[in-house]
Amino acid sequence: MLNKINLQLDMEFWKYILPGLIAIVGNIIFYTIIKGRIDKSIEKHKIAYSGVFKEKIDIYRELLIKIYDLKFKIQQYQYFDNRDFFAEIKEDFKQFIRFCFINKPFLSQIILENSENLTKELQECFEDFHRDNSLIGKSGMSADKIANLSQKFFESGNKFKTDTPFKSLENIIISEMRRDLNPEK
Repeated sequence: MLNKINLQLDMEFWKYILPGLIAIVGNIIFYTIIKGRIDKSIEKHKIAYSGVFKEKIDIYRELLIKIYDLKFKIQQYQYFDNRDFFAEIKEDFKQFIRFCFINKPFLSQIILENSENLTKELQECFEDFHRDNSLIGKSGMSADKIANLSQKFFESGNKFKTDTPFKSLENIIISEMRRDLNPEK
């Protein structure tokens, strides 16, 4: 009889413990499978994101370098007209436009818009410099036309002295880089 009571207690005990043990084992298996999948997914995302992130920062850096080089050469051209230098600036200008076009997926809309505005403004200023330099010493032009060309030349030159066409785009790029890099952390 005592044996029968112990058997009933054992059955009662297992009736409550067995579902709990099955739940624990199931949870451990489920946890390891799900955790493994999630860890793999996170790792893939980290690898993909870090590559894109690095590419984006490299593009921003290269864009700043191209802007600086172009600005420096145009400022020099304003004072030193030289056909070889003109060809070099023209090539740098094409490379700047090409670089922005190729990297559109990595650039924000505001950077793209400001790049296009900068491109238009650079083109206008550069044309003013080239027109003024190429017409110097040519006779047959009216005094008004010469004065108008000279005024455009100096207005364009003042834009570069004050850094106006470049500063806006440079500031936007730097602020986006800082936001992405988050240096305050």
